Amino acid sequence: MTHERGSAAHTAPVASARAHLRACVAAAIAGVVLLVGCAGDGGGVADGVRLSPLATEGRWFVDAEGRVVQLRGVNEVYKSPPYYPAADGFGRDDARFLARHGFNTVRLGVTFGALMPEPGRIDSSYIDGLATSVADITEEGMYVLFDFHQDGYAPKYNGNGFPDWMAIDDGLENPRDAVFPLYYIQNPAMQRAWESFWANRPGPGGAGLQDRFIAGLTAVVERFSDEPGVLGYEAINEPFPGADWGACITAEGCAEVEQERLAPFARRVEAAVREVTPSQGIWVEPFVLFNFGQGPTSLTGTGGDALLAVHSYALDAAGEAGVVDNAVAAAERDDKPVLVTEFGASAEPALLDRLADGLDRGMLPWLFWAYNENIMSGRSSDASLQLVNDPDAFRALVRPYPKALAGVPRSFSYDADTRTFDLRYVTTRADGKRDTGEMESVIFVPALIYGNGYEADVAGGRVTSGPCAQDVTIVNDRDVAEVTVRVTPATDTERDCAGDGE
Repeated sequence: MTHERGSAAHTAPVASARAHLRACVAAAIAGVVLLVGCAGDGGGVADGVRLSPLATEGRWFVDAEGRVVQLRGVNEVYKSPPYYPAADGFGRDDARFLARHGFNTVRLGVTFGALMPEPGRIDSSYIDGLATSVADITEEGMYVLFDFHQDGYAPKYNGNGFPDWMAIDDGLENPRDAVFPLYYIQNPAMQRAWESFWANRPGPGGAGLQDRFIAGLTAVVERFSDEPGVLGYEAINEPFPGADWGACITAEGCAEVEQERLAPFARRVEAAVREVTPSQGIWVEPFVLFNFGQGPTSLTGTGGDALLAVHSYALDAAGEAGVVDNAVAAAERDDKPVLVTEFGASAEPALLDRLADGLDRGMLPWLFWAYNENIMSGRSSDASLQLVNDPDAFRALVRPYPKALAGVPRSFSYDADTRTFDLRYVTTRADGKRDTGEMESVIFVPALIYGNGYEADVAGGRVTSGPCAQDVTIVNDRDVAEVTVRVTPATDTERDCAGDGE
């Protein structure tokens, strides 16, 4: 394939346990089974770990067997016409490359201005373009999370996402030199446009702005509701409150503004999605100011199916820790998983190591920003290690992690300097049942990092995979309450596992 790249306890997860059961039965009848990982070769979707419909159990994602699953992935959002990643050269080779290196999820950008270029008119050819990438990603054994993306609301504010016809700003000042990211606080017209959206003000044709958004969202859900590899839909990337944003950057957060504007919108999104699918996931984000780690969020609350998605773009290590702490606090408060759908936006290995270390500390699933901007851009041949933008930065993201655990993690960490991975988990599953020693846990151990092999020391279980396997499988010993795993580089330097990583 030739590329010309620009610069730039539920089925996928999340309704009720009953909906999860229905989805699993439907998948079994349809004979649909997705594959991810590889138990013996690192080749993506060959024989090995099967990617099952996911559910939620407490603060964890779980597969059909009840194993706790960690999502690791990337963003692929194309912000130039025609606004779908396949047009930027993202294809099957990219999905295969990502799967081979342990990633299992792609957050796929949807530009609303391309989806509904005119009031009320859905461009079905745009959805067809998205469908190409969905097929490429899922056929390589990875999940898709749709991201209704925006930065700066609309093109008229030097932004992207919504079409200009949805920008109702009452003629307020629109400074042309206000650009990302400060335009949120520098541009009164953009702030009014956000306020108009939260108020569902009528736009061209008389329909409310949120009504138009719900109609576009519904069109995407209707197209992909039967796709078992589609996790679900994230409504509005990095929303902004409007002119009264100040409280959202304080230690107390802005729960009152969230509950006035975001929470009702989230309920509308949830109701619309549930009209179409009983089980695909729904994610909502707090206001973009959460990303700095200064204060908590009141979203999503304990009611309903919607889950919380957060981003980490703090200005220092203390803020980064704040994002993790606030995300974990929300997960524990609501007894729901929290997914970090953006972090990084960098090719600095030290920064990426620090960020990933913090997310591991919180045991938070994550999706890196962004594949097309920071990992693989400006190329004209199939994806490969030789073509990544920065090999050291990519290595910082390709790290060991627990793909699926027959139990619940208590901690896991990776030391990039010594290439030591430590994991501790209990054998009581997220649903409270005890593993009987029949299920396999799967730990991803990348050949990219352990080119000369590794040693896996397990207490409370036994390794059942072969040498050089990127997916290390472990069966718990019967009647043990806890399992610990340590992975270190092999002392036998004659071993050659590097070929499994590429």
